[in-house]
Amino acid sequence: MTRVIHITDLHFWRIVRNPLLLCNKRMLGNLNLLLRRRKYVRQERVAAFIEQFSTLNADVLLIGGDLTTTATDAEYKMAAAFVDALARYDAPIYITAGNHDLYTFESLRRKRFESYFGDRIETPGAPRMTLLPGGAPLLIVPTARPNFLSSRGGITKTQLTATRRLLEQAPDGPLIVLAHYPILPCTDAYRSGLMRRLGNADALRRLLGETGRPILYLAGHVHVYSHIRDPLFPKIEQVTSAALFYEKERHPGGFTEIVCDGPEHTVYPWEYCDGWRHS
Repeated sequence: MTRVIHITDLHFWRIVRNPLLLCNKRMLGNLNLLLRRRKYVRQERVAAFIEQFSTLNADVLLIGGDLTTTATDAEYKMAAAFVDALARYDAPIYITAGNHDLYTFESLRRKRFESYFGDRIETPGAPRMTLLPGGAPLLIVPTARPNFLSSRGGITKTQLTATRRLLEQAPDGPLIVLAHYPILPCTDAYRSGLMRRLGNADALRRLLGETGRPILYLAGHVHVYSHIRDPLFPKIEQVTSAALFYEKERHPGGFTEIVCDGPEHTVYPWEYCDGWRHS
């Protein structure tokens, strides 16, 4: 058996007071942080999660992006310290960026994500295939990009071509995909507006579905837990995990545990309610 822990949308935050850092989209993000987000992203729960993680006997940790809120060095330092603390428990860690990690074109230009997490990724912006403990293939698909105003994601034709090659080379059997954006824009649990969706999602969904192999697609971005089978490609199961440190009405913080036993897997959502507990 292989025990996979999926966390996403950590949103470590620091209010920016230097006006020179606010001459871009970060001005809007900082205003949102002051008025709203800081009230329900409970980053004081870091220690409680690290303690819980130490008891889970995880074989691998997958982090689905949005480790930061406005992609400042201060937020990245907090996120990197948190990931380093989890790394002490010897489970390999795989990370993909979220739109908040590439919040401004300045953060992309300065390669801030790579400077803090480059040792955990191979080629930034390129899909990656690796084997998890137990032999299951893991495909990491980059879907985040900076935008002036929206939080829309994207996957380019070049990235789709590279993804196709990796799928052709992957060992037979079930496949796990890690991405920030869901490929299904709407489910019973969430509805993503046009400016929050993954651009070219249908092409990625079709590429994965036409392989005919069982695929577990792990995503974040929507901040709620959901587990659904794709109505067009029934061999694809999509799981979105809750935002890790949230405490918002009807949207508690959480993460997802997946236990893989050969070709079978079981999904356990966890949530925070005066402590961590799973369904």
